[in-house]
Amino acid sequence: MDTSNFDTDWEERTRLIARIVPKHSRVIEFGAGKRQLESYLDPSCSYVPSDLVDRGGNTIVLDLNSRPLPDLSHLKLDVAVFAGVLEYISDLDSVIIWLSDQVAMCVASYGCAHTRPRTVGRFKETIRRTSAGWINTFTKDALVQTFGSGGFILTKTYDWCVSDSSERIFVFNADASRRRNNVTRS
Repeated sequence: MDTSNFDTDWEERTRLIARIVPKHSRVIEFGAGKRQLESYLDPSCSYVPSDLVDRGGNTIVLDLNSRPLPDLSHLKLDVAVFAGVLEYISDLDSVIIWLSDQVAMCVASYGCAHTRPRTVGRFKETIRRTSAGWINTFTKDALVQTFGSGGFILTKTYDWCVSDSSERIFVFNADASRRRNNVTRS
């Protein structure tokens, strides 16, 4: 498993995310990478790694840009973690809707866009993001709205800063009333 492209600064972000995850949670990490989250979670948590390639130890090999997305309900997951992954998802709306049937909580880091849509600044920012391999360009408000449309409510944010950049870490919880309505209709 080649992990030479993983930035050492990411470890502090991983520690922060692990502290956010409630004790006794069943956690899936999308983009498991070096699987550091597993070692920082409270020992009462269980961990399921998922990535584009096998990262060992029962990794669920999954491309969030391919359809159909699998039913993971048999895993009885509580929390989905995305650390540096959302930027690479082309259809984030459908992933969030899919997640609403899989987990009650999402913890996600995201490097938000800082310019307004349909401006020259946004065009330049989109080009910079694309050159880094990022597929989407959401502002904080647009990201929160996307999760909201999928049935999640923003409950907390954290700022994670390193020497040359920063990301926001978002904590989304499933809208309990919406989940009840979906179960009632089924």
